Order: sequence, then structure tokens, then C-alpha cells
Amino acid sequence: MPPTSAIPGFYWLVFGWYEPLLTICGFFGAVIDPKQAHDQQAPWPPGGPPDVMPLATRVTILQLAHVTGLLGLINIFVLFSCRKYLSAHPALQEKVVGALLFPLLVGDFLHIAITLWALGDSRWHITQWGGILWVTILSGFSLMIPRIMWHMGIGRYVDTRDGRTTKRA
Repeated sequence: MPPTSAIPGFYWLVFGWYEPLLTICGFFGAVIDPKQAHDQQAPWPPGGPPDVMPLATRVTILQLAHVTGLLGLINIFVLFSCRKYLSAHPALQEKVVGALLFPLLVGDFLHIAITLWALGDSRWHITQWGGILWVTILSGFSLMIPRIMWHMGIGRYVDTRDGRTTKRA
């Protein structure tokens, strides 16, 4: 029997729970300790990070954390609404979820690529990476791979494959 939802359990768990949990925890972590969030973004030269974080850096870290948390909330609300209100319309559900997940997939690629590019030669010294940098890279891949799977139609409803076989007017 073909799948009947564009957001079956696995994808709901990853994009409706895991990703929002990551982003919301990241938001609160940065709000609670913005200096630590800043200092673990990249390896530091000998002597470590400065003792005092500039105000502009603090504001930037908190703004970034806010945007990250907001993305998680958008996921929760859009995916919950699709599952609840479009469950009888899997083709429409697929279109709405695709419209959400495609820019996030582009963002996954760019986030990882820009992070590694910005690290310069430090990208190769993974033993010096801080915890937040590891979380950034690993969580990026843990979200990008399921998004690629979703777009490939693995384990979910795909209208062109699973939809009605008669032509629509």
C-alpha cells in the first residue's frame, strides 16, 4: 500500500520535533550564555578568546539565536497545520511541505559550506573544534540527509507516484 502522507512519522519526528528542539535549545543556550555560544563557534589561537565580548558581537549572537529559534517554531506550526488540516489532501500537503523544506535544504548546504569556508585552515583541525561547532556540523548533516530523502520521495507520499492514475481536468 502506498504512503498516504507527505509527513509520515519519521519525517514528523525529524522536522516537527528534533529540528525545533535543536533550534529552541540553541536559542536558550545563547540567551543564557552568549559568550560561551560565541567562544565555541571556532577554534581560537593560543591565548583563547578575549575575556570580554564586544557589545556588537553579543547583539549579533543573540539575533542569530533568535532567527534559529524562529525557524524551529515555523517548522512546528507549518508541519502541525499540514498534518492536521491537509491530512485528507496529501498532494497539497506535499506541495506545502516541499515549499518549507526546499529552502531549508538549501540552507543546510550553505550553512555547512559557509561554516567550513569561514573556518579557513582551522576546518582541518577538528580536535580543536568547540562543542557548538561540532553540533553545527553534525546537526546540519542530520537534518540535510533526511531533507534529501524527503525530496527523493523515500518513505512518504509522492503525488506523481502514488496519486490518482486518472488525468485531472
